[in-house]
Amino acid sequence: MEIKAPFPVIDAHVDLLYDLLRHHPETRWEDLPGTAWVSLPKLALGGVRIIVSVFYCEDSHNGPERSADNLRFLLGYSERYLNMLTGVHTGVELADCFHSAGNPGALRLLENADALLEYPPEALKSKGFRIVGLTHAGKNRIGDGNNVADPGGLTREGRALIRKLDRLGFALDAAHLSEPCFWEAADTFTGPILSSHTGLRAFCDTPRNLGDRQIGTILSRKGVIGLSAFPGMLAENGQADCSALFRQIDWLAQKFGADGVGLGSDFGGFDTVCRGFEDHSRIPELAAMLAHAGYPDSAIAGILGGNWFRFFSSLLDG
Repeated sequence: MEIKAPFPVIDAHVDLLYDLLRHHPETRWEDLPGTAWVSLPKLALGGVRIIVSVFYCEDSHNGPERSADNLRFLLGYSERYLNMLTGVHTGVELADCFHSAGNPGALRLLENADALLEYPPEALKSKGFRIVGLTHAGKNRIGDGNNVADPGGLTREGRALIRKLDRLGFALDAAHLSEPCFWEAADTFTGPILSSHTGLRAFCDTPRNLGDRQIGTILSRKGVIGLSAFPGMLAENGQADCSALFRQIDWLAQKFGADGVGLGSDFGGFDTVCRGFEDHSRIPELAAMLAHAGYPDSAIAGILGGNWFRFFSSLLDG
């Protein structure tokens, strides 16, 4: 017997475009079988009403010769093969998708903003993007990502870009920033900050995950932290199951409050799955674990989607 999702869900980090490119080239998303990692049937089983669709720009394309062209390629590919999602551009559209069971809605996130040194951020916003992650794991012309050894802070171009994104009303995704870049970005950027997909250093001590001070900074600015299903951020040995994800959600909610906790699965973006939380269809089981642990419906509804709904409503109406 299938467990149905008890509340509407928002997943703040879905690498659907990357998954299409890697595993289903030149295939429209709606033509994929229901067994595909991110599929309409699985989203429906999980109660997912809205996703943040990620445009991941690989570090190998960084630089003035290739970066903007790569972004243009991703935009064109999405228009051709990923046009079934309902674009979410306003608070009204967000609410319509969140409270209905039609085709999922999608916000857009740029992951690795190196291209924005040539591609105008104004044009990006006109394409429906409202969230930008400055780096991926490596170094770009903006700053250092989480995998850079002995990382530094933002570059001069990075600081100028952040100020421009701030003026244009973007939200800043702190995922993948090295710690020096995180603190400099937090000091420079006055707009909303989130972490779309992360783990917690209290459980898995890696530069990719958030420490307590970083968590406190994001939440003090009314941000939300999306916890990922990537095993490498859930456990030191890279092997994890749904209980590991639950423990991080529970720890974050108990220590900092449930209002800042959300989901950012990163489904489509990695290769080793989280046992028992392999795809969106398993979200109801996570909800059942929260209920069994004594979380009230209001907290469960917030963690599954309500907290992101509040954050994105403020972003889109701001």
